[in-house]
Amino acid sequence: MKGSSKCSVVFCAVVGAVLMLSGWTAAQQPKSGGTLRIAWEADITGLDPHMSAGIQAQWMVGNIYNSLVTIDEQLNYIPELAESWDVQDDGKTYVFHLRQGVKFHDGSDFDAEAVKFNFLRISGRLDPEEKSLAAPFFTAVDSVEPIDAHTVKFTLKAPSYTLIPALAVYRVGFLQVSPTAYKTHGKKDIHLHPTGTGPFKLARWEQNNIIVLEKNPNYFKQGLPYLDRIEFKIMKEGVTRATALRAGEVDFVTEFPREHADRIAKDPKIRLYRGLDTAHVFIPFNNQRPPFTDARVRIALMGYGIDRNAIAKTALLGYGKPLWSGIPEGSKDHVDFPEMYPYNPDKARALLKEAGFDDKNPLKYTIMTHGAIPALPNIATIIKTQLAKIGVEVTVEVLDRPIFLRRLTTTKEYDQVVNASSHIVDPFARSFVLDSRQGPNAPNHRDGELDARLDRLALAPTAEEFSRLGRELQEYMYKNMIYMSATSLPSLQASRDYVQGYVYERGFKVRFETTWLNK
Repeated sequence: MKGSSKCSVVFCAVVGAVLMLSGWTAAQQPKSGGTLRIAWEADITGLDPHMSAGIQAQWMVGNIYNSLVTIDEQLNYIPELAESWDVQDDGKTYVFHLRQGVKFHDGSDFDAEAVKFNFLRISGRLDPEEKSLAAPFFTAVDSVEPIDAHTVKFTLKAPSYTLIPALAVYRVGFLQVSPTAYKTHGKKDIHLHPTGTGPFKLARWEQNNIIVLEKNPNYFKQGLPYLDRIEFKIMKEGVTRATALRAGEVDFVTEFPREHADRIAKDPKIRLYRGLDTAHVFIPFNNQRPPFTDARVRIALMGYGIDRNAIAKTALLGYGKPLWSGIPEGSKDHVDFPEMYPYNPDKARALLKEAGFDDKNPLKYTIMTHGAIPALPNIATIIKTQLAKIGVEVTVEVLDRPIFLRRLTTTKEYDQVVNASSHIVDPFARSFVLDSRQGPNAPNHRDGELDARLDRLALAPTAEEFSRLGRELQEYMYKNMIYMSATSLPSLQASRDYVQGYVYERGFKVRFETTWLNK
């Protein structure tokens, strides 16, 4: 079987028409040149696709690096650095045929040895001290071996449904870092020296101010990119981003504030992009920090204790829905559980009393969040208000995003987190934040059964088995209140009408290689 457009797999459950909430101009011949100015909602933690945390880093690296396989605007799996692939041994072996003549930004060759290097690094076999965020996606892979300079073989432990999604769309996909650059700059500094094969190269990064990418003149996709330069201007306040777009001070906003969406949708000079909800606001506790080691406390607070319908209506202004499961409704194999622990303050109080908390001994704790997405502090504050009705005293701590991410993923200094997820194609796409043995482990759990369920999902041989196991995983996580949501989180982006050729991928990726300016 060849991995070409003829055999691409469609994400049937999430494919939907992109809603263009304002006018669209007829197709025109693209123009080369110019600078795209983007209002960017938060600074990045780095530009290492394997290690740098945060949705902003995930989006930006897609403009610097490429994968063997990617997605198109219909979310088909299509070749990129691999021209095609063969599936052998009843699905246990994948042989990828690589593009020839592709260079990394440093002039070194992209080849089968580079693919092997990137797999070894992601899987932790190159340096066990490096903890790649994508490692859980590749647990089904036994080995990656070059056959020749432009042919590479992936051998799986067993036939698995997850390999192609892992290469294409889980988190950032299997983006290729230059082995030469890694050896030159080392694991500690490679995030400051991103070196891929992509359409743009890093030109300048002034922290908390601006990130500048410049055109890669040797890009392997003929004629691309059209833009000479992209300027990502850090604008942390949603109103600042909306105002800058209306005034023409920027051309594009990647995270458009919902409170301004209705107004801007009426402006004929601006386009608003929205698709199915594939991200969510997740609200896990630190499962290793008492009293959240007690499932009764977790269920009382985030099961019976909060009203998700009210949260969605108030914080998202109609641009999101209540969500109980850890997987949003626009994702493949989503199921939800509104009736398992319906909003019931009396039951919440009773469970808390069983766990030792009452009016004489009230539970006090802190919710940690950030302001890169304005809805998050609002949701945290609503949760605080709702829990006050059952005698719980909550403090909301709003941090700068890089500090927030360090405490979430590294130091684990939090009681509960309110955060926005990356965009999720299916339940296994969240394994990188759920596996306690590797990755950031957002709930900070040590639940062996959850890890075992992730292992079974990784090795699901068919779409049907993958779907069944994914639904069971969601139920297990919510029943035990290990990982749960407050609401879905729509991806709203906006641009001036002269921005052409941008492909809206519903937040899975934010890429500008085909974007051009009609002015």
